[in-house]
Amino acid sequence: MKTVNRGFISITPTPLFIAWALKNSDEEQFFTNNPEPSIYLVEDDFWEDSKVIEKYYKKISQQEFSSLCSKNEIIPIISSEEEFSLYFDLSLGTIVHDLLKENIERE
Repeated sequence: MKTVNRGFISITPTPLFIAWALKNSDEEQFFTNNPEPSIYLVEDDFWEDSKVIEKYYKKISQQEFSSLCSKNEIIPIISSEEEFSLYFDLSLGTIVHDLLKENIERE
């Protein structure tokens, strides 16, 4: 096991995001009462969660919405951390352990 030099933001869709996705998704999606979180790797050396959220919430929300819908005109524009928190529950951490021997690959 090795420790990776990254922190993380873990986001889980809220019922508001799920409702939007069920109405606007390009593909039929399967959502459960316990949706799977997405993990975004960020710098590992941060002291204030709010500064990291402020830095990345627009990029994360754009990725999450656009991965389900190609119609930019119906994708919500998230312009504050408060709006972001309506669509996603989140947690942050500064330690990431890699349990696999293979190198991380990019897509």
